[in-house]
Amino acid sequence: MMKVSNCIFVVLILSALGRAQPAPGPSPAPVARSERQSVGAAQKPQEVGEGDVLRISAGLVSVPVSVIDRKGQYVLNLAQEDFHVYEDGVEQPIVHFSNTNQPIAVVLLIDSSSSTAPFIDQIKRAAKAFVEQLRPADTIRPVYFHGEIKSLTTEGINDPKLLDEAIDQIRPGPINLGTRLYDAVDFGLRTLKPAAARKAVILITDGENTWGKATMKSTLREAEESDIIVYTLQYGDLEPQKYLQQLADKTGGRYFKGAETNALRQTFVQIAQELRRQYVLGYHASELAQTERERKIKVRVARKDVAVRARRSYVYRR
Repeated sequence: MMKVSNCIFVVLILSALGRAQPAPGPSPAPVARSERQSVGAAQKPQEVGEGDVLRISAGLVSVPVSVIDRKGQYVLNLAQEDFHVYEDGVEQPIVHFSNTNQPIAVVLLIDSSSSTAPFIDQIKRAAKAFVEQLRPADTIRPVYFHGEIKSLTTEGINDPKLLDEAIDQIRPGPINLGTRLYDAVDFGLRTLKPAAARKAVILITDGENTWGKATMKSTLREAEESDIIVYTLQYGDLEPQKYLQQLADKTGGRYFKGAETNALRQTFVQIAQELRRQYVLGYHASELAQTERERKIKVRVARKDVAVRARRSYVYRR
């Protein structure tokens, strides 16, 4: 009888230990390869910004925020207590705060359809200006599109020489292939989605879409549900495109328009600087937010004479 009791006791202990084992954690985020990697290598991207897009993980809403003074300079000396975050008008306790320079993962989407062909060399030179802003931990995946979507690397890489060589491979597309702008945006968002750092899509295009599977509505919805900030640069002579403005606005990014090479180059530099000077605030989504409806976000700063740029809303999809 004593042996049976001992056996039962041992089984109960082993069972309890089994239940107490922690669940395996998530796989570590991919690390950018060294200078040895080739242009055909494969790595994956990372987190958000600004109006940066917000990131939702296990109910945590992460909102990148830029704070600018009257002189247009980024304010970099703020502490957590200087910020207040509101969801649908109700202040939320900030449970995460970061003001450190986090690695940036970027998908660079370049429209090379026939309508942008006259500007392609200027566009490539401006894109290289962004590459010059790279830090060792940052990665870029250059992609160009027309009637086809062509990724110049299989992952984000951080070797400036290889990136310059990749950008040089961009070629104008045939007239009869049209432009799959929405499909390209969808590709960029989906490519970055699994990444674990600050993530951004930089899209340079004239704004025309002629065909494809994705739609304006589907890509705007996907952007709103993601943690990816989108910067849109409209190049050429077309009127400002509402889609490009909405794409940037919904993700907390910025919309730029210009057809002058130096201005375009400066825009790329400005985007790189902004991504590095953002705070990241995190709060727990309320239970009511665990549905697919839009939630409004407002960020205020306890500092006079500053402008705050942050994502305005999010949609949580379980």
